[in-house]
Amino acid sequence: MRTMLLLLAAFVFPASLFSQVPTDTLAPARVDTVVTTRTSDVDTLVVYSAKDSITYSMGTRTMYLYGQAELKYRTIELKAERIQMNWETSTLHAEGIPDPKDTTKWIGLPILTDAGEKYDGAKISYNFRTKKGRITMANTQIEQGYYHGEKIKKVETDVLFVAHGRYTTCDLNHPHFYFYSPKMKVVLRDKVIAEPIFFFIADVPVFALPFGVFPNKAGRRSGIIAPAYGYDARRGRYISNFGYYWAISDYLDGATTFDWFTRGGWMNRSLLRYALRYAFTGSVSANITRAHTGEPGDPDRTEQRDYNINLFHNQQIDPTTRFDANVTFTTGTFYRNFSSNLDEILRQNVISTATFSRSWEGTNRALSVSLYRDQNLTTGAIEERLPSISFAQGQFYPFRRTTQSRGIGTTGEIEQAWYELIGISYNAQGQRNRSKTVDIIKSRVNRDQDSLRTEQRQERFGVNHQLDISAASKLGYITLSPFMNYNERWYTTRIERDAAGTRDVRGFFAVRTFNSGLSASTRFYGIMQPQVFGITGIRHTVTPNLSFNYRPDFSEPRFGYYGTYRDTTGQEVQYSFFEREVYGGAPRGRQQSLNLSVGNLFEMKYQPADTAEKEQKVQLMNVSAGVSYNVAADSLRLSALSLSYRTDIGRNLNLSASTTHDFYVFDERIGGRVNRFNLTDKKYLADLTSVSVSVSTSFSGEKKPARSGDSGIPRDVVEEQERVSGMPGFGAQRQSYTGMFGSESADFSIPWNLALSYTFLQSQFDPRKKVRSSSINANLSFNLTDAWRFSASGSYDFIRKEFAAPSINIYRDLHCWEMSFSWFPIGFYSGYRFELRVKAPQLQDIKITKQASERGTYF
Repeated sequence: MRTMLLLLAAFVFPASLFSQVPTDTLAPARVDTVVTTRTSDVDTLVVYSAKDSITYSMGTRTMYLYGQAELKYRTIELKAERIQMNWETSTLHAEGIPDPKDTTKWIGLPILTDAGEKYDGAKISYNFRTKKGRITMANTQIEQGYYHGEKIKKVETDVLFVAHGRYTTCDLNHPHFYFYSPKMKVVLRDKVIAEPIFFFIADVPVFALPFGVFPNKAGRRSGIIAPAYGYDARRGRYISNFGYYWAISDYLDGATTFDWFTRGGWMNRSLLRYALRYAFTGSVSANITRAHTGEPGDPDRTEQRDYNINLFHNQQIDPTTRFDANVTFTTGTFYRNFSSNLDEILRQNVISTATFSRSWEGTNRALSVSLYRDQNLTTGAIEERLPSISFAQGQFYPFRRTTQSRGIGTTGEIEQAWYELIGISYNAQGQRNRSKTVDIIKSRVNRDQDSLRTEQRQERFGVNHQLDISAASKLGYITLSPFMNYNERWYTTRIERDAAGTRDVRGFFAVRTFNSGLSASTRFYGIMQPQVFGITGIRHTVTPNLSFNYRPDFSEPRFGYYGTYRDTTGQEVQYSFFEREVYGGAPRGRQQSLNLSVGNLFEMKYQPADTAEKEQKVQLMNVSAGVSYNVAADSLRLSALSLSYRTDIGRNLNLSASTTHDFYVFDERIGGRVNRFNLTDKKYLADLTSVSVSVSTSFSGEKKPARSGDSGIPRDVVEEQERVSGMPGFGAQRQSYTGMFGSESADFSIPWNLALSYTFLQSQFDPRKKVRSSSINANLSFNLTDAWRFSASGSYDFIRKEFAAPSINIYRDLHCWEMSFSWFPIGFYSGYRFELRVKAPQLQDIKITKQASERGTYF
């Protein structure tokens, strides 16, 4: 085998160099030659080689390369079985040859790569002077699109003409679908224009258009969002999701879509997003709709006017300052009538928040200013905190010395004096609350209609100061902590009440309360080392805490926080002046209580089967109990016993439970507890008054590496756009409006997944009346094959004996297509949706959709 590598500065050789050489020469086994000239159109180094031979004709200034020939010039790289270069005309030709073993096949067909773009063909011609070329029977891939043409002619640096062209995103040699056009114009990294154009599926023509324009550029691009068409029995024929996507810049994009119904009604969905890396991200979305069913004057005519506006913003102003906002304004029926998201349909409340927070480096001091709005979508009630201001000074020790000294020349810690253990913390909050409550009285004739609807609005303002003083000292193994808490609340209103009603009184009012006490805590352990079944140790940690708390009775007249009046029966009633205020009033009743809490933590260490691995620690059970005894109470001094349990078994089973037990007898005649113990009257310790149990588990198969090409967008392109914008997913155009009406492709990396959860609640303060809830939730997903994925979710209420929110989803990967089917079998939101669409994001609007919905909601 002979290989020749020639590095030339020109393709024209001086005559004197070849004065003694015959007209046609066969190059020796290896010759390196560098020649310069001023008459060539080639102005840079050209590297070329051939596996068989290289010949040069002096008369025609033509070079021939035989056998796996390669040529590199600037950004162009050419490989072919034969390459012919003419230095006089600055042209080259490349082609393959028939396979000697099978004359029906060809070997060494030309492959041209230009700036990362690859072209395959039977013959390739190129002119270095005009920068133009021609490819016969060409194939190329550009930005996730595959092009084929009988002839491709390069007329400009970035412009190609294609004769009898075919475009597809299917990577098979015989694609599942393609667009065909006798004439195509390809503008590299921009678009493809075809005139006319025919769409083929499995080589069967489906439809034709007078012209077509395809994207040919990576990343986000502005363009029309193709609509969906359909028919609804109530609203007639409709066009949905017709709109426009606008890629404004690397940091900003937006989309808007419209729905129209022939029998009246429309809906607009708009989304604007922005992002700047390391600074802020956010979005503004608005959904406005007006729809009706029936004709004017019909008794069953309905009209719907709904809106939903969401503002989202996250900003890290500096390392210690941050601003976050998530604000939603919506009508109470929007999600139920128009949302396609199951979680939104079942939503009962919409909570909006906006928070500005700041902390100070080197201190435990922080400031927060927030806005809060809670809208009940069922009743229409609204709770607002506009604004809420909070300042916190964490615990500090004002009397502690910063340095300690043992003597001359030595420094170090010494035992601290008692006053150095005193710690102080301070918190201040201020709120302005507004509320709206709605009272609805149903019609006795028609329970589905409201007979009377009244609204009540209230506004309250208050400031709360809290000062906590505590100290901690050791007494052997016991930690003693005396404490005192002082609380002061400022209000601008209070109430006065009499038999005629309640009224507000304006002014400035202060409520001052305090409590103090002493707590003692310790910790001790029990350790067992069974050394069986790989268990190397079991540890039981007990953390008891005993505290005494004193608080006076602030309902006494000397404090002035409570008043009395006589009701219509003549009975004297005591009430708090501040029961309606933001932070409430002063607590009633003197308290001298002993509080006991005990925590129990059980842990285990075991040695894995592989002795080279380290010991593993597992938490078996966490059990805590609490009870208190109020010495100052005149009856029922002993509180209920509260127990809580929590465990993670094998890291797959999570179990938590809580129970409360009352020691006093329940008297059915008065409907409450009396000052007699169950142990004395009924010979058992306590009544179970409430219980809650929650069990959850999840299992999944081992995650497999993600399959290449699943996203449809080159990963390096997405990463670059995310790097510029600073917003994950911001670079993918599909994400900009998929959330409005689309669905994501299935994740095949997890072969199967099962999640189960069960909750049980029972309350029985009155043993004759038990309030229960019991339900199970399940989510299952698995891959039937490498292309089929099945998922189902739902819940079952054992008390009502009914299913809630069941859904079934089926996904099929069809190589370059994908199929999805979603079914909601029962409920107000029952319906189905079937969709078959092209997987590639640049052709995502080529799809077939069939759906039905009881609500007439389409997406």
